[in-house]
Amino acid sequence: MMHTPVLEEQRRATLARALNLALDKRRQSVAEFPDWEAMRQRAHDIRAGALDRLDEYLNQFERAAAANGIRVVRVATAEEACLYVVAIAKRIGVTTAVKSKSMVTEEIHLNRALETEGIRAMETDLGEYIAQLCGQPPFHLTAPIVHLSRDEVGRILADKLGVPFTNDPTQLTLIARDAMRREFLTARLGISGANFCVAETGSLVLVTNEGNGRMCTTLPAKEGPRVHVAITGIEKVVPALKDVAHLLRLLARSGSGMRLTAYTTLINGPRKRAAGEETTGPDEVHVLLLDNGRRAMLRDPHLREALCCIRCGACSNTCPVYHRIGGHAYQSVYNGPIGSVWSAALWDTEQAATLPFVSSLCGACADICPVKIDIHHALLWQRKLAADRGYTPRWQRLVWWAWRVAMSHPALYGFGSIVARRLFSPAILNRLGKPWTETRDLPPLARKSFHEMWKEEAPK
Repeated sequence: MMHTPVLEEQRRATLARALNLALDKRRQSVAEFPDWEAMRQRAHDIRAGALDRLDEYLNQFERAAAANGIRVVRVATAEEACLYVVAIAKRIGVTTAVKSKSMVTEEIHLNRALETEGIRAMETDLGEYIAQLCGQPPFHLTAPIVHLSRDEVGRILADKLGVPFTNDPTQLTLIARDAMRREFLTARLGISGANFCVAETGSLVLVTNEGNGRMCTTLPAKEGPRVHVAITGIEKVVPALKDVAHLLRLLARSGSGMRLTAYTTLINGPRKRAAGEETTGPDEVHVLLLDNGRRAMLRDPHLREALCCIRCGACSNTCPVYHRIGGHAYQSVYNGPIGSVWSAALWDTEQAATLPFVSSLCGACADICPVKIDIHHALLWQRKLAADRGYTPRWQRLVWWAWRVAMSHPALYGFGSIVARRLFSPAILNRLGKPWTETRDLPPLARKSFHEMWKEEAPK
């Protein structure tokens, strides 16, 4: 079982303030809709319906995108996707790329693949940029540095960029913007993800709050061709623009409480050059539709629903375990409740397989999910798969077997509870419970069982 460290008190307090603020804003925003549950159900139906006819909609998107001048390529693995992007970078002769926020590029470790070939990939989402400066992975699906205070951000920028220290948010933003703007104006390779791919129109939908997505994908290069590469999972396809409109109403509200993100961008192809029709936009647009384990999830009826995820991060915001340990404890690109389901599905490793156990199974994640994914039951299924694959310790399987036998025989359970109270003192329990008890104490066992107290106290 993976050991999940507890965040230090100050950082956990920073995280709690940020997540609780997002939850408060969400409650206020959702209250505007008396039919919120019906909206969630419709969002679920849109996403599930697209998965039911996935190949049909992918083919439709590919045809419509091609008619718009977009090259659509289907890639099976992370390695195949990285090789494609590297080949484009070498073809157009660039050593720097600017990237909009994209969890899929984190999933395939694109930055590492580019750096191996001498190509620097610069993150331009402010949170991702700061995380990149200090060599950390994203802490949250939508808020990469939600755990950092203003003072910490100020020290990172002062140390890495050689600027005077400040903790003023406006000044911090201006410092980062000054560093990024030079890259935006000179880079000829822009890389992004996509929140949705619209089968009806062949459009890409990008949702950001900083405008960096537009800077990465639409600024023309002064010299040489400008190329935009969007990498997205095959599950992101939706049938029509009206479906996107509905999903956008739930996405921002669920993640941060905003009615709508600041920038919602629809990309319909490269710039049209005829008679100077368009002066901005890339010369080429490539869309990579990535599988990388998603079709295997689609075939599993217990995991299929997880593909409905729209990456709002609300399940992490409400998860008591995430509040306690934070995003880095998951040691995965996809963290939090839905991230545990995805990680265990995409990577057949012991570390990923044990992530579904990092949950209280309280169901708060399923209650808040805007597309009604039954997350806690998916986590239970992943736990079973982990046990079937031998990723859980033998002693643990033996303990649960003994527990099941005891719970099935009341007399045996009663006898076992008496023996346990006699043998296991708090000190012994804390020694046996390591490493979990390194940061907390187990409560002492009760001197009397409930049944014993009932017999003594119940009215005759």
